[in-house]
Amino acid sequence: MSTADLFTACAFIVTLLLGVMALVVQDMRKQRPDARIKARMAEAFFIEGRKTLQLDTDLFKVEREQNALMRWLSPKIARLRTVAGANGIRIVVAVAVLGEIVALLFSEYAPLPPFVPPLLIVGLPAFLIVRTYNFLVNRFRQRFLDGFPDLIDLIVRAVRAGVPVTHVIHSASSEVNEPLRSEFKIMGDSLQVGLDLEEVLSVAVERIGIADFSFFCVCLLLQRETGGQLGETLENLSGIVRTRREIRQKTKALTGEARITTKILAAIPVIILVSTYLLNKEYLMVLFNTHAGQKCLTFAAVSLVIGISIVNKMSKLDTSR
Repeated sequence: MSTADLFTACAFIVTLLLGVMALVVQDMRKQRPDARIKARMAEAFFIEGRKTLQLDTDLFKVEREQNALMRWLSPKIARLRTVAGANGIRIVVAVAVLGEIVALLFSEYAPLPPFVPPLLIVGLPAFLIVRTYNFLVNRFRQRFLDGFPDLIDLIVRAVRAGVPVTHVIHSASSEVNEPLRSEFKIMGDSLQVGLDLEEVLSVAVERIGIADFSFFCVCLLLQRETGGQLGETLENLSGIVRTRREIRQKTKALTGEARITTKILAAIPVIILVSTYLLNKEYLMVLFNTHAGQKCLTFAAVSLVIGISIVNKMSKLDTSR
């Protein structure tokens, strides 16, 4: 077997292994609690509403062919517009451009190993885009859940006073802060133009993507289908949402020490490098100017990133579901 054949076989095996790993990771993501909740909502929640809404929108929708990249990006862009408004895309683009400029400056002026600049130019903007997107999504979820129990209490009082839910949704949007105001205003405007409650809630559940709000929509639809005391049901839901919020706050307080420790561990190597550079520049530049030093520096940086990522993951409990 020639060298070319051996290289081709190795490339095929590596590609096959990467494909299998991607399928395994995708299957693991589908088994996560939040993914199972979304799957159940998609299968048994608002199915008829989606069908009706699809028939209504098909008349005005122009079909466009989308490649795999656009099919993957479209939900992300829609989610970004929901959590950050019209400025969401601008924020992400600005962060990506800033990251690219920093990467180019480091690649040009910093004494880095030859293989680092291409990785830095590609990886730093991508990393900043992902971090910014996650920050905007988490900020939206936090602000939404902070005011959601008070909004449910407002709806409970209005329902007990005899006001229909469809009217309360529109009027409640003027009594709460963002992002609840914008989301419930969209729902109220949709109800006022004649859309069915089930259709409006189905679109809102997909747009907002928060489990507590999905429970709220389930309560509204179940009460409409089966009857019963909506005020009492929503009052119980408000208590559950408040309890979940308290659990998140307690978790954040309990893991505060570990999170601070992670930040300190991440800052120590940078402080030592800067201090050594200021005190004895020639002693430090051996790591940058020699091949062996570059290898040691690269290995240390990779090890530090992996270690801090593991510690950060262990100390950051996901209580958003």
